[in-house]
Amino acid sequence: MSATRKAAVHTTARTSAHTAPDTGRQPVKVSIVVPTHDTGETVLTGLRSFLAQSMPRSEFEIIYVDDESSDDTVALLEAEIARQDAQETARVLRIDHSGWPGRPRNVGTDAARGEFVHYVDDDDWLAPQALERTYARARETGADIVIGRMAGHGRQAPRALFEQPMASCDLREDTTLLASMTVHKLFRTDFLRAHGLSFPEGRVRLEDHMFTLRAFLLTDRVATVHDYTCYHWVRHADGKHNVSYERIDPAPYIDSVRKVLAILDAPDTHVPAGRHRNRLTAKWYGKKALERIAGRRLLDQPAERRAAWFEAVGALAAELPEEADTALPTRLRVVAALARHGDLALAEEQAAFETGVVQRPRVESTRSQGAALRMRCTSSLVRERGRGRTAAPLVFLRPDERRLRLCLPPRVADVETAAEVADFAKAVRRSNVRGQLRHREGGTVLSVPTTWQVAEVPAERAAADSGPYSRLHNLCAKAAARLRGRTGEPDARTLRYTAEFTLDPATADHGAPLAPGTWDVHFQLGVGGWRTSKPLRGHTLRVPDDAASAPPPGKRTPHGRRELESAAAS
Repeated sequence: MSATRKAAVHTTARTSAHTAPDTGRQPVKVSIVVPTHDTGETVLTGLRSFLAQSMPRSEFEIIYVDDESSDDTVALLEAEIARQDAQETARVLRIDHSGWPGRPRNVGTDAARGEFVHYVDDDDWLAPQALERTYARARETGADIVIGRMAGHGRQAPRALFEQPMASCDLREDTTLLASMTVHKLFRTDFLRAHGLSFPEGRVRLEDHMFTLRAFLLTDRVATVHDYTCYHWVRHADGKHNVSYERIDPAPYIDSVRKVLAILDAPDTHVPAGRHRNRLTAKWYGKKALERIAGRRLLDQPAERRAAWFEAVGALAAELPEEADTALPTRLRVVAALARHGDLALAEEQAAFETGVVQRPRVESTRSQGAALRMRCTSSLVRERGRGRTAAPLVFLRPDERRLRLCLPPRVADVETAAEVADFAKAVRRSNVRGQLRHREGGTVLSVPTTWQVAEVPAERAAADSGPYSRLHNLCAKAAARLRGRTGEPDARTLRYTAEFTLDPATADHGAPLAPGTWDVHFQLGVGGWRTSKPLRGHTLRVPDDAASAPPPGKRTPHGRRELESAAAS
C-alpha cells in the first residue's frame, strides 16, 4: 500500500467527530439507507427490525429513498412510522424513477447525518443487535468498513469471511474480502465523502461491486463481526422484490464486468500486474462471466441466448491475458480454454458433462463425547444422471506422479489447451472439506473444525462400489485409450474423502452456545471450483430455549448443553 493511501486512511479512521449535512437535525451514530421500489408489504419486515434495534432510537436514523413506486410502498412505510411514533427516527425521501438502486443510495448517503452509513436492501432485515455490534466493532478497531455476519434466505450468504475475527483486512494483500462484494455493510461516512465514493447511476449491472471494490482498495481497515448474525439477506421465490430485477442481457452485463475490472487500473485503486492482480480478476472473470457459459447456467438458456452469452464471454476472454486464467478454479480454466477456442458446441458438451457433478457424503460412524457428538464421514465426487439419482464416479487420469487430469468428454479432450489445464492435482491438495451446521429457522451457517484426508481409488473398484459406469464409463475408456497413446499407461482414479468433526452445541458458535432452534448437519466438499454442501440426513441438533433447557433444582448441567439427535447414534 502506498504511503499516501495509508495516510489518508488513517486520518479518516482517527476522525470521530462527524459533520452532518445541514438538515437541522443532530448527528447520530448510524444512518440506515434503504432504496425502495414497488416493494409492497415485505418492506415492513426491515423497518420493524430497524425500530427493534438494541441501539437507542436517538442514536440512529432510517432513510428510505423511494424510486417512484407505483404501489403502496410509501404509504405502508409512512403508516408504520406513524404507528410506531418513529417520525424522529425514520423518514421517506421520494425521487423520480431511476430504475436502479444506485441513485437512491446516493441520495440517501447525501442526506445521512450518521457517523456511519449502513446500506440495507428493501426486503432484507437486521438482527436486534446488528447496529450496536457493528458500530462498537468500528470504534474498537478504527475500521472504515465493518461487515456483520450474514444469513441467507433463498440465497447463499458468504461464510468464509466470518470463520475468524478480522480487525484490519486489506484487499491489496488478502483475497478473503472477495467473498462479500455486496454493499450490505457499515461504512464510515467521512471515508465515503473523503474519497468521493458513490454508486454508478442508471441501469448499470454490478453497480454494488463497483462501489465495494473501490472502497476495499481505498482502505486497509476492514473489520468483521464474526460471532453474531447481523444481516438477513433475502431472495423471494418470485424474484421481483428488487429494484433492479429483470432479465439480464449478455453484452451489457459483460460490459459491467469490464467496468469492474477497470477499477484495478484506475489511478487511486491501481493494482499492479502479477499473481494477486490475477486472483482479483478471477473473481469477476470467473464467477460473473465464465460461470454464465458453464453447466446448467448455459444449458438452461434457449439456443439464441446461449450463443449470445458465449459470444460476449468469449470477447472478454480474448481481451484478457492468458495468465489471468491461472488464478481460476481448475474447472473454470477448462471453460476459459473453450471460450478462447470459440466453439459453442464444445462448450455445450462440457456444460452437459459438468451438469450433475455433486458429492455423495455418507456418515460412517458417530460417537458421543459428553454433550458433544463426534462424526466420521466419507464422500466422493460423482455425476448424477437425470433426476433418478443414478450416478457414476467422477474419473481422473494419472499419467504421472505430478498430474491428475479430469477425464473430459472426448471431443473436449481433443482441444489441447483444455486437456492441459484440466490438471486437478493441486486443486485436490487444496480441497475445502468441512462439517457445517445450518440453523433452519434463522439461516445462519457455521463451519465446524474438520480433519480430513483424500485417497485415490482405482476407478474399477469405485465402479464396483457404485454400479456400472454405463455411458460415462465408455467415454472415459475412450479418453484413457487416447491418452495411453501419448503418455504411456495412465491409471483411472476416483477420489474418496474421509473427514471427522465434533459437534458441541455448547461451543459451536465460535466458542459460544448455539442459538435455540433446529440445526441441520451438512457436509461441504469443494475441489477445483466444484463446491457442494449436502445434508447428512437423520443428523440434527435441536437446541431448546434457555428457559426450557434450565436444569431442575439440585441438578447441574454443563454450560450450554443441548440435546443431540443422530439416527446413527440412536
